[in-house]
Amino acid sequence: MKKLLNVLYVATEESYLSRQGDTICVRVGGKEKVRVPSHTIESIICFGNTSVSTPLLELCGEKG
Repeated sequence: MKKLLNVLYVATEESYLSRQGDTICVRVGGKEKVRVPSHTIESIICFGNTSVSTPLLELCGEKG
């Protein structure tokens, strides 16, 4: 049986996704818009001009 988790959709231009501990942080224009605990996210889908930090990519690789 598979536990279904949430998908984080990022559609805002100039968004920056980063890792802070085990939390995913989304910033737009230097202002934090949302923080999401990584254990509640199964996938991240980005549209448009979005940047992702190297530590967040590492976290995604660790979580699979």
